[in-house]
Amino acid sequence: MRVTLIGGGMIAHDQILPTLYHLQREGRIGAIDVCDRREESLVQLAAAPNLVRAFPGQSFTPRLEPSAEVIASLPPEQLVVVAVPDALHYEVVMTALRHQQHVLCVKPLVLTVRQSIEIENEASERGLMVGIEYHKRFDA
Repeated sequence: MRVTLIGGGMIAHDQILPTLYHLQREGRIGAIDVCDRREESLVQLAAAPNLVRAFPGQSFTPRLEPSAEVIASLPPEQLVVVAVPDALHYEVVMTALRHQQHVLCVKPLVLTVRQSIEIENEASERGLMVGIEYHKRFDA
């Protein structure tokens, strides 16, 4: 399964990309793309010393195109990981579902109950999975 991470900020660096690299090293996922609007974020993420040290030889394909274009270019039923600001979750999740992609979104999934019901219905109609990643669940 190809994984496309939308967002290259702190959570991508600290939590999501290390997990994806680990899954890739174990052969559970294939290629990884990271899409961000800022080239500087992608360059910093690719060169992060702790990631380079922990995952030698592993890398991702940087994508500067708008996330909707990147999602639209994917084969069906891959995984889109959404790690953008909360107010943008709904748009990115729905774009992924409408392009027949499974989704993992950092919390909160969306900002309204109505949006969560729309996502549930869209995913159910298409036979797709939507999960929520709780990276701060053990914070004190």
